[in-house]
Amino acid sequence: MKLPLGFTLPVFLLFGTGASLRAQVRGTVSDANTGARLAEVAVADSGGGSSVFTNSAGEFSLHCTGATTLAFRKSGYETAYRRVSSCEQRVHVALVPGAQVLGAINVVGAAQVPTVQRPAATTTLQPQELQRSTGLFLQDAINLTPGIYMQRRSMSGGQTIRIRGYSNTGDAGNFIGTGYKAYINGIPITDAEGQTILDDIDFASLGRVDVIRGPSTSIYGAGIGGVVNFYTAQPTLPGAVISQGITAGEDGLLRSDTRLSNVTDNSTVQLSYGHQGYDSYRVHSDSRKDYGTFLGDFRPSDRQSVSTYLNYAKSRDLRAGELDSAQFAQELNTGEDRYIANNARSEIESFRAGVTDSYRWNDYLENVATVYYTGNTLEDVYAAGLNSKAGQTFGARLLFNTTFANGSVPLRGTTGIDFEKTNLSAQGYGMTDAVLGALRSDLETANMQYSIFSQWDASLPADFVFTAGASVNFIEYAIQDRMATSANPTHQDASGRKVFDPVVTPTFALRKMFGSDFSLYANVSEGYTPPTSSDAVIAYTGEPNPGLKPERAWQYEIGSKGSLLGDRVSYTLALFQMDVSDKLSSEAVFDTDGTVLYSYTVNAGDQRDRGLELGASFALVDDPSRILSLVKPFVSYTYSNFEYTNFKSDENDDANTVDYSGKDVVGTARNVFNIGVDARLRSGIYGNVTYHDTDGMPISYDNAHWAPGFSLLNAKIGFMHEVADRFTLDAFVGGNNLGDSRYYTQVFLNHKFDTPNPHMYLPGPYKAKYYGGFKVSVRP
Repeated sequence: MKLPLGFTLPVFLLFGTGASLRAQVRGTVSDANTGARLAEVAVADSGGGSSVFTNSAGEFSLHCTGATTLAFRKSGYETAYRRVSSCEQRVHVALVPGAQVLGAINVVGAAQVPTVQRPAATTTLQPQELQRSTGLFLQDAINLTPGIYMQRRSMSGGQTIRIRGYSNTGDAGNFIGTGYKAYINGIPITDAEGQTILDDIDFASLGRVDVIRGPSTSIYGAGIGGVVNFYTAQPTLPGAVISQGITAGEDGLLRSDTRLSNVTDNSTVQLSYGHQGYDSYRVHSDSRKDYGTFLGDFRPSDRQSVSTYLNYAKSRDLRAGELDSAQFAQELNTGEDRYIANNARSEIESFRAGVTDSYRWNDYLENVATVYYTGNTLEDVYAAGLNSKAGQTFGARLLFNTTFANGSVPLRGTTGIDFEKTNLSAQGYGMTDAVLGALRSDLETANMQYSIFSQWDASLPADFVFTAGASVNFIEYAIQDRMATSANPTHQDASGRKVFDPVVTPTFALRKMFGSDFSLYANVSEGYTPPTSSDAVIAYTGEPNPGLKPERAWQYEIGSKGSLLGDRVSYTLALFQMDVSDKLSSEAVFDTDGTVLYSYTVNAGDQRDRGLELGASFALVDDPSRILSLVKPFVSYTYSNFEYTNFKSDENDDANTVDYSGKDVVGTARNVFNIGVDARLRSGIYGNVTYHDTDGMPISYDNAHWAPGFSLLNAKIGFMHEVADRFTLDAFVGGNNLGDSRYYTQVFLNHKFDTPNPHMYLPGPYKAKYYGGFKVSVRP
């Protein structure tokens, strides 16, 4: 039947209007650095229309009448705007975190949790903090935070991180970190031996660093010190962007960064290349590094995301050796003759790849699966020889994030399994005057770690949350000594297989929220760190080092976090005690001239660490509409009262045994204080000033020898301007050590001073050093 026009027009208008009223623009919101979905993001039509908040999966659906601009706002993040052309368009927005003490901590594969809600001490560094100096050397930023201290052995390599003063100092003073876990974009940097080498990590490319201070074994497995999660900075502007950055400074410092990216509502892709050279302020210490990285985040649907990471790195750092205390006091620019004669260096080439698939089945269940592979080669030339290694690490991590929100006791939990295996071939040679000598060791090792874990939060009345979790950890390694042949009948065979008993490590915590901005918490957690297969054999001599036991530790912590005065003041406060037993440490062996020939690992005894950590920032001015749009001072303080409780030079208990119980733990300063201020003008001018001050610290077990304290004053000023949403310029200049302080970038912890003039200091530049640079981004 044909309806008359007078009837069809009202019907059309009715149904057309109804369709318009029902039209919704949908999308998701995530963290720009971690990719984690963000809940409670305010999404509003900037033209004054309707507004909604994203749900727990970071999803939103907003009434739409046509083309408009959407605004996305969340506390702790910079406001973002996205133009939509039609109601059918699906939108994905990545929010850039702002600079503040409190943000959100990201656990690999698990849901992102606001820092104020996590019942443990955490540190988060955002782009603003990471770029306070050159952005090339992570210690410039991370050493301004409480409870964390980073050192480096060479100009751009040999980095080690100490969390709460904790360090397993086997291979003392070397460039290998132990006792903590490290990840890059969810892929382990720490291998199945428990060793962390950071020489092939491009710190200049980072957009976020999360640190969990203290044992986190109920989620991450072995590691007493804590966990460090690195995240590569991801592009956020929609469309294609080409950027080029240059940083140059004194002593031949030159860094070049080239990046190509494309961001759509369904994918984020970035290809980057970085080259870094540094002739150095010290003899025989130049550094050359190259990095190539591919990032790809793909969102097939609102329920699923797939993230890929590929990285190639090649790193070469020369070594001059260490200074003795007199050379350091005289601010000499010299090196150890045997290091220079051997052309001592560290060379690393690596390839790292990983894929993470996240799928949210419903409001109650999400699973996250990661698979990864790392291959690397390492050549380490030192005063007395050369060590060559080639390794392959592969593994997988599977988690299930579960939420039961409707019961009488709402529950949220993470349950999973983590598997990692490292196959390593290692050879050690003597070397004199750069001439390769006899083969000292030739080992093939297979190391495997895996854990099953589960951790749950139970929401109780009166805004209390109880957390309980545990992991069951399995570690084993096998060693094949390739020198144990008929051609070496006197060689002591170091072959063997070690299977550690399964270790169960629990965590318990109680948190009380006062509103949404303030919390008190207490936690108890156990951690452990096993000796590595490298500890089981003395590489210098090729001899076995049997009888080593894992370290165990219990940590007790209370703390508070919060934002006050309308988020203008943010703070974190933690007090803790950690009792460590069977502490793994090193015995250094010296030549007659004071040069460290080698070190080997021992179980030295027990220690008790007590500490206080405070961090706070104050937004005196934070208003983009004002001429002076930002003035934000910050402060951090770390107090460490660490002492040996049952610690002896050896287990012989004879006349030569020395008892160090009651002495301060080596390598930890009692007081560390930081203060600084970030400022910005509406015109685009920005700047910061930072001041770091640390006490002296003991470097021998008997506390008879101390490394001196020092202070560092750094400053930076820049100008950032965006033209027509197409062209962005960021230019800057700065200076480090403006007070000409004498300081070290690393100090060797010598257990005995029975040789003349032991070499221990890696000096920083004795005078102020200046730099400058720019970054240009263009949207074609």
